[in-house]
Amino acid sequence: MPKVGKPTSKRVPVRLRHNIQKAGAAKQRKARKLAKKNPEWRSRLKKDPGIPNLFPYKDKILQEIEEKRRQKEDENARQKDLAKAQRLGTAVADTEATEGLEENEEDEDALYELGTDEEDSMQVDDSDANPMAAFVASALARAAEHDKANQSDSADEMDEDDEEGWAGIDDNAAGVSNSSTRKDSSMKAFRKEFEKVVDAADVILYVLDARDPEGTRSKEVERMITAADSGNKRLMFVLNKIDLVPPPVLKGWMIHLGRSFPTLPLRASKPAPNARIFDHKHLTIKGTSETLFKALKSFAEGRQLKRAVSVGILGYPNVGKSSVINALSMRLGGRAGACPTGAEAGVTTSMREVKLDNKLKLLDSPGIVQSRSVDTSKTSKIEEHARLVLLNAVPPKEIQDPAPAVTLLLKRLSSSPELFAKLLDVYGLPPLMSTNGDLTTDFLVQVARKRGRLGKGGVPNLHSAAQTVITDWRDGRIQGWMDPPVLQIAPESTVPAKAGEAAPVGDRKEIVKELAAEFKIEGLWGNGSDDAVDTMEV
Repeated sequence: MPKVGKPTSKRVPVRLRHNIQKAGAAKQRKARKLAKKNPEWRSRLKKDPGIPNLFPYKDKILQEIEEKRRQKEDENARQKDLAKAQRLGTAVADTEATEGLEENEEDEDALYELGTDEEDSMQVDDSDANPMAAFVASALARAAEHDKANQSDSADEMDEDDEEGWAGIDDNAAGVSNSSTRKDSSMKAFRKEFEKVVDAADVILYVLDARDPEGTRSKEVERMITAADSGNKRLMFVLNKIDLVPPPVLKGWMIHLGRSFPTLPLRASKPAPNARIFDHKHLTIKGTSETLFKALKSFAEGRQLKRAVSVGILGYPNVGKSSVINALSMRLGGRAGACPTGAEAGVTTSMREVKLDNKLKLLDSPGIVQSRSVDTSKTSKIEEHARLVLLNAVPPKEIQDPAPAVTLLLKRLSSSPELFAKLLDVYGLPPLMSTNGDLTTDFLVQVARKRGRLGKGGVPNLHSAAQTVITDWRDGRIQGWMDPPVLQIAPESTVPAKAGEAAPVGDRKEIVKELAAEFKIEGLWGNGSDDAVDTMEV
């Protein structure tokens, strides 16, 4: 017989066992890394396998689950009815607690009469006979009066909102939920804060976006400010985000806006990551904020008031109003976050006061949007909403359909082959060849594939791709701007201007020079003359 050998041991050295564990961990890390690069959609939630078909009591378990679900729905409905009845002021008793208690028909008739007729409910004899019925009747009467008062108050509030025509962002234009809370906050509460800032301020800084100054400007607001306090309030334009436009465009807008009111450029904050900016040399955050501060100090010294001069900051949402205050406060060594800021619109919701020194205090205000479109058609509302989206005046979570805004952006950039080529370069796209005539869809499909915005089965998610484009536009990764208008000077006429018409260019220029003299910004890029603007070191 062959000799049975000694069985070999299955023990493994510690060194080899650790190598096996390391290899397993490395394989898992590699799998996770490859899974992140995979553009196909995968759900992170594990699918419930359910009850196996071969399980003998499957039907019974499913019936129990369905019965529990139905009971839960019934309980939720009962709780809602009970809460609704309690809000109306009625005394609703639980059905289980009232079982076995029967009332005769005479008591029910008396209770009904007492609940419907206020005079009968106050009779002494009835209250002595049935005190609970009298209590219920009085509660019903008070609830009816309260409902009538609420209806009259809500009607008055709607009338007040419609008086002055302040229309915030039209939520119905793109399918946004048109709730009463949203209307209150944008049209009523924000308008009150806006009026508080105008009434309390001596000087108004109207902050404009350098990429589209006319789009973020409201002539109605300007007329309201100049007419307030018998014309004693002063208005100054602050052109923010100047690093997102080239020097020639900035120079043209300074000349154009300087013909209406004193205008100063400003870099209020640092650009977003990967933003494509222009170098304006000496127009830095520190230099422009010091220039603005000197202009405000000169105005405060010229007024010689015993109190601090109030400076109100107005403008569209997300044009950088709070960033202007932070830039001025940091110039004096103040704290960096004097006012909270954010890339999205709607960060500031009420008036906020920031004191710079004994002579100056700043008033921050929420952004107000006044509708420009008189046409109330659905197409006009969609176009107006798209314009507001490109102005960053709509929070991203309230943009239900960003495609019209992308269409408007492509339409604007298509007018300049250079800007459109830069847009394609941002996403690394080849020249677009629209086969079906829909340039927006073809563009979003390409962006979705490049950025991995794909749904289940690799289908491009156009909504997510459009949101990406809007975010890149907001943060300055996509270059684009509106060119300043060219002034056509008509031959001089001796006919005086009619009432309500604008003053001639020469007279308006003299008025602006007088206003600029109060701020002593002669030669500081803001007097509106062509010679002064030529001296800008850009």
